[in-house]
Amino acid sequence: MATEIWHDFGEDAPVTLIPVGSGRLEVIANGEVLFDRKAEGGAYPDMKRIRAIKAEIRKRLETGS
Repeated sequence: MATEIWHDFGEDAPVTLIPVGSGRLEVIANGEVLFDRKAEGGAYPDMKRIRAIKAEIRKRLETGS
């Protein structure tokens, strides 16, 4: 997922990817959780979910929030 995000947005992405341990993964943008692997059932996101996360990041970049 990190590769997908940084490929599209580079250093402009207002995102922190946090490998929490025990296989946990959280994607946070401007303090808001966009993805939490544990909360979403423990699976890594499929491409549809990754696209939705990237769309939210793109929206935030465009609006500056």
